[in-house]
Amino acid sequence: MSREQMIHDAAMEIMRDVGVRIHNEKAAKILRDHGIRMEGDTAFFTEEQVMHWVRKAPESFTLYARNPKYDTVIGGDHINPAATYGCAFIDDWDGTRRRGTMDDYIKCLKLVQAEDSYSINGGIMIQPGDIPEETAAVELFYTALLHSDKAIMLPTGFKKEMELIVEAGCELFGGKDAFIEKPRMIALINTVSPLTLDERMLDCLMILAEYGQPVIVCPAAMLGATGSLSMAGTIASGAAESLAGIVLAEMIRPGTPVVFGIQSTAADMRGGITFACAAPEGTLMQGFAANLAKFYGLPSRGGGCQTDAPVINCQAGYESMLTFSSAYRHGINLIMEAGGVMDSVNATSFEKMIVDFEIIRQVKASFTPIEVNEETLNLEEIKEIGHDGSFVTSDYTLENYRDLYSPHVGPRNGKGEAYFKSSIDVEIDRLLKKYENDKPELDSELKNKVKAVLEKSGLNLD
Repeated sequence: MSREQMIHDAAMEIMRDVGVRIHNEKAAKILRDHGIRMEGDTAFFTEEQVMHWVRKAPESFTLYARNPKYDTVIGGDHINPAATYGCAFIDDWDGTRRRGTMDDYIKCLKLVQAEDSYSINGGIMIQPGDIPEETAAVELFYTALLHSDKAIMLPTGFKKEMELIVEAGCELFGGKDAFIEKPRMIALINTVSPLTLDERMLDCLMILAEYGQPVIVCPAAMLGATGSLSMAGTIASGAAESLAGIVLAEMIRPGTPVVFGIQSTAADMRGGITFACAAPEGTLMQGFAANLAKFYGLPSRGGGCQTDAPVINCQAGYESMLTFSSAYRHGINLIMEAGGVMDSVNATSFEKMIVDFEIIRQVKASFTPIEVNEETLNLEEIKEIGHDGSFVTSDYTLENYRDLYSPHVGPRNGKGEAYFKSSIDVEIDRLLKKYENDKPELDSELKNKVKAVLEKSGLNLD
């Protein structure tokens, strides 16, 4: 029996015998109406019920961007990084920590728009402390539309906010039928480990499923805290949480695109319980979750470029390289938090974001298969130069030397203590200038339609 089958069997036993708590009356009613046994707020699923609905979800789907250049396939062999997510603070280079602002959010949008490694932008990349929480999701969504035309990651807010966002999506993409026809926006639906789905996340899931928009259903348990100390046990209970949300989405609109996620990792219990996002256990569990997603015929989600370091240092570098290279090697389809995350997902650093851009590029380059053909074997030159010559001035070198990887930060001939930070500053300036030179525009008529919908929240979006 495969490990995936054993985890699946354990998840089915958990869903059957322990159940998943559903803190949402509407969601509970939908489950009950479709034959799921409810005892109080706990839903109990049979394997037959789970698999009946899971099989209705697509193995992969295209997330259509406003600019078709950034249409994104999620599933199969496709690997897509998405930048920092959920951080309330900004860490400056010198270690100073401050609350994030809307100006920080806009800067983040611009850097991700300008960086070629990403085709997805938006969401809660930074939680600005200078806007009201009650309407933050609406304001973040509108701001992302103004500054990016890449595929849309949505912020998840309160029910009323999500209703307005999907109404605005209908205006943006040609009406409700056209909006439902194609996946246009994707959102992260976090579970509450152990074995719980909360009201706010379920509201967002149900609204998005009604409009056929993709959801990522993902636990983030801590070994020995909100999950079993056993990695296998935590993966099994996380699978139960994720599958419960996926079943609900498919009941609302069969065929709704979903992503099976596991962001679980270790807990550091020295002096308190800390979410150790860069722990090796996390890379193992998220990597295994990619296999489990394939087992269910679903796309996968994990994390990368993550660090528990409170400042940019050697630890931040090796942990970020470890987590992203592991996610890439395991073939995770959507790698979130891959760009700028610091201190166990407590803060975002723009300088760290630039370092992570470099990590992503280098990992992609290092996993690119070597091209072997008559031209690349280059036997004629090898024979001609023989034992004593040099390839420095050979035709093949002169024609192709620009194909060698050249780092954007951390030049190989750097000197002095300040060279690394200086190269980061230069790259930030380059990307911001690139953004200004190729700034995306939102059609004024569409902008006014979207704005009119979103201002029903009480915001003035001028």
